[in-house]
Amino acid sequence: MSVWRRTKKVIKSRLEPDPRLLKAAEQTNSLLYDIRWELKEQRKYLEAFRAFASTAMFAEIREFTEAQQLGFEDTMRRVAHDRVSLARFGDGELKIMLRPQYNLRFQPWSAGLAGDLRAVLEMDGYDPERLLVGFPYTFRDAHWTSVWLDIWPEVKPLLNPHVQYGTAHVSRPIYFSHLGHRGAQLWRDVWDGQQVVIVTGEGSRFHLEPALFGNTKSIDFVYSAAKDAYSDLPRLLDKLGDHDPDRLYLLALGPCGTLVAAWLAQRGRWAVDMGHISESWANVFAGGAWPEALEVVRK
Repeated sequence: MSVWRRTKKVIKSRLEPDPRLLKAAEQTNSLLYDIRWELKEQRKYLEAFRAFASTAMFAEIREFTEAQQLGFEDTMRRVAHDRVSLARFGDGELKIMLRPQYNLRFQPWSAGLAGDLRAVLEMDGYDPERLLVGFPYTFRDAHWTSVWLDIWPEVKPLLNPHVQYGTAHVSRPIYFSHLGHRGAQLWRDVWDGQQVVIVTGEGSRFHLEPALFGNTKSIDFVYSAAKDAYSDLPRLLDKLGDHDPDRLYLLALGPCGTLVAAWLAQRGRWAVDMGHISESWANVFAGGAWPEALEVVRK
């Protein structure tokens, strides 16, 4: 046999699929299909169990929100028209308040922080005519159902039955998704023609979105720490105490934004905890990333 023929035979044998390998691949694909089907079925059962387990809990939360919580638009109207300060609670603030050693990427837990947050949620020593506390929008997705199942029994006794709460998610993507550009205008109504002081972490990812902040009269910045702002709180409050009391203070400072808004409200200032508002606007209107997917500090 010539070298050429031998070469063709070797190449052909290498190119032709091995029947044993084909059979093994078919068996593997069949097994993966069965596993995928089984996982889908398990997910259905888990979803059904989650819905069943959370039914009574969500009924309690709905009873509270229907009686005591303002919706998106009414929250914003109260802030803009009544010049009331806003301190927001999301899952991060609630977990830090209730779960020792629960840490956020930019804010480690401390007993002092947990206690201060608890006082604000309870409205202990705060004037409801000056301060509106934002309670989370009631999601029923997997994440928030898990959050509520974990902490609702401890949150419920802390809610002041004599106080009206706002909606904390007015600066989150869901707010802009629900209200569209009208939602942006409701925010612009808050600072229209106002002299604004923005309090945020130095080097943080916060940015001035022109579609939101283009109608302010002036904007100044006061910086705290981008990470662990609570450790910088005494210095920050001392600095803010010397600032013009007639300005509007906008806070993008994580859990400390909640505390600073309450502290300023106690002293007759107008302060609004706006959190990830620019990133949330960009997520809905400009295809930006989810706020928590971004780095805490700009590179």
